[in-house]
Amino acid sequence: MGASVQGRKIVITGASRGLGRALAIVAASQGALPILLGRSLDALQEVSDTISSNGGPRADSFVCDLSSPRSIASAVNKIAMMHPDIDVLVNNGAQFTTGSLEDHTDEQIMAVVNSAVAGTMILTRELLPLLKARARADIHNVVSMSGLPYARFVGASLPFRAAKAAQDGFTQGLVEELQGSSIRITSIYPGIIEDVSPVTADWQRQRGIDEGLTNKEVVDAIIYALSAPANVSLRQIVIERTRSDFLL
Repeated sequence: MGASVQGRKIVITGASRGLGRALAIVAASQGALPILLGRSLDALQEVSDTISSNGGPRADSFVCDLSSPRSIASAVNKIAMMHPDIDVLVNNGAQFTTGSLEDHTDEQIMAVVNSAVAGTMILTRELLPLLKARARADIHNVVSMSGLPYARFVGASLPFRAAKAAQDGFTQGLVEELQGSSIRITSIYPGIIEDVSPVTADWQRQRGIDEGLTNKEVVDAIIYALSAPANVSLRQIVIERTRSDFLL
């Protein structure tokens, strides 16, 4: 590839666990500066400490509940003050639920939809001026295969699937709005993934054709897209098992 993530400032939502945590650790190991957003400051601090203990930079952490516009505004203000030169926004945070629609409370439905859709849109809108000011910037939306029309309805709840379909629509619309700007848009569609940590031996284990995916494959795809030359944009990346039985 013609570029790397070296020196780039990457805002990551949902950075306290799973895919977001893994991406922050790996990006930092490759010379990027992650900026961590999530609902739990203690959990975010654990990620920051892990990055530092592995020789990485100090990663600033900001509480950001994507279902709360006030929380988003507070995080954006801190980012704008401390890191106005951000290069990348990875919209990974979302509240996942399982079970039938009838099993969900009003509050659960609102939280799922608001975090994945409204919260993602508000955060993106507020950070756009900073990203537009850069000669080169990226927005990556982690949509999941639940947002695709052909995905089988297995595992994820109806509110989650509806939210991801809306997030997919937002991503495609954003591509049109930002056409001609310095910002590349990439949407990532992972299927069911197992969470493994980059600081464990399991991260490097080669998996067989009959085994499932892990968050490593998704992290690798995001890093690959971010490392593409400035004149190359990877619009959509679908990540599924070679022998797929279920989609998320």
